[in-house]
Amino acid sequence: MHNDLQFLKTRANLIRFSYIEEMEKHLLAFESRVSSKNIKVRWINSADELVGFICKSMSKNSYNKVCFDISEIYDDFFEKKNFIKLIDIDVLEKNNDTAENLVIQADFGVVENGGVVLINKLSKNCFNNLEKLFIVLNINDLVVRQNDLEILLHLRKDADNVSYFDDIKIISASPSRIIAKKFQSSDEDSYTSEKMEVFVLLYNNGITEILEDNLLRETLYCINCGRCKEVCPVYRQTGGFSPIDLIKYHCKEENKRAPKLFENTTLCGNCNEICPVLISFTQLITHQMQNLPRRSSNHEKNIDLFRVFSKRSKMNKINSRFRRYFFVKKYYGKNKKLANYLSKCKGDFFNIMQKETH
Repeated sequence: MHNDLQFLKTRANLIRFSYIEEMEKHLLAFESRVSSKNIKVRWINSADELVGFICKSMSKNSYNKVCFDISEIYDDFFEKKNFIKLIDIDVLEKNNDTAENLVIQADFGVVENGGVVLINKLSKNCFNNLEKLFIVLNINDLVVRQNDLEILLHLRKDADNVSYFDDIKIISASPSRIIAKKFQSSDEDSYTSEKMEVFVLLYNNGITEILEDNLLRETLYCINCGRCKEVCPVYRQTGGFSPIDLIKYHCKEENKRAPKLFENTTLCGNCNEICPVLISFTQLITHQMQNLPRRSSNHEKNIDLFRVFSKRSKMNKINSRFRRYFFVKKYYGKNKKLANYLSKCKGDFFNIMQKETH
């Protein structure tokens, strides 16, 4: 089954489509199944609300020991210096300290059985001593059936081509924590256990706004594999936006006037070729280029650039050293890292550089 990569990509696209197109129905079913397992579910709209809820749910008035196993710790947590004591995850993993609370980012949720999927988490062996577990799950990171995970996990490999199947944990019930007894006779067990308090935080973070756009909702198919980042010449030069992050950045109303869109893409199409769920990146980016506000001071320049990029064969004919120099200077003069990259390109601008895996 896994030999036909294009077949797998098409299946993965359909798996994501089947969930995203009926997200509300599936989320309600997921909430019901998780709640039936004595796990508390909360709907969270923003980062401020996420931080506020987690802090409110902690048991002590000061110095709550918290460990984070998420990609980004929100700044608001650092502002609560006397309320939270941050425990480094490496310290927790090595048993050099303990934490009462763990905030962890889930990779997937499974609607069919209410399971929460954790992949390659550093804190995987640290659950036994926790009082409270907060699982943050983006509302677009769910699949309808558990069998759907096999294809997505097969396609989601890291840069070294190591399968994520090696370390996968599915939480399908509230875990137990181990408690040492303070007083016991010699013939009694010295430890007991009790159910941990677990929260699944269904995190919106602007996802429903993207969902309302029939075209841009395709970005929600993303399974966070990072492949578009690996093959993007702009990201490799600037370290700024990956293709998927660039599109999502411009989905927000406050960012639509910003010139980030034109500064961070060459529309090379590498991301289109590599995406395991067939997201049409160049179509989405050009769609956003066309819909920039006409009041923008760079509107005419941007539309002109869009016309050049939309005719990729014409772009690849700019092989004259002087023509290329003036083209790069005109459109990328202020973006030195990208201008330097484009100036050094001797062949086609749209040279696909990918690490496809079969």
